[in-house]
Amino acid sequence: MVSTSTRAQLQRVTDPHGALILLLLQHPSIDTIRLVNDTRDWVIGADTWIGLPFRFKWPQEARAEAPRAQLEVDNVGADLGRELEKLPPGAALQATLQMVSRATPTVVEYEFTAPMSSVGVTTRAVAATVGNDDAFRSPAVKVRYDPLLTPGIFPG
Repeated sequence: MVSTSTRAQLQRVTDPHGALILLLLQHPSIDTIRLVNDTRDWVIGADTWIGLPFRFKWPQEARAEAPRAQLEVDNVGADLGRELEKLPPGAALQATLQMVSRATPTVVEYEFTAPMSSVGVTTRAVAATVGNDDAFRSPAVKVRYDPLLTPGIFPG
């Protein structure tokens, strides 16, 4: 839920400030990547956010489906792609999308955090799905007892 003042600001016909979408990508094996959906860099608090255009679809609440966002980030200079190549195989990159007002960029109005999956990198863009869908579909245990794995404990 966004605050009442931000909702009123976003619904104005002439919004003097507008909103910024921030993207935070984290994993222990890489430096934290901070992107802002803008054409210029922003310093928010003590952090510098790199201005890099990206396209996304916010998660929708649908029955019997885990919420997930679609994300596509420009791979200008291939810097983002090179950073993602440092990840170990099977690593789950944590993505956080935040919406802030340009008037008060230190106040987070909306936040969605989930692991990134289905990551594809081209020379033009990095595309991914952000959501817990993969985690919800994985088995609860890594090894389970079944007739194939432990035939001696099953009759027949």
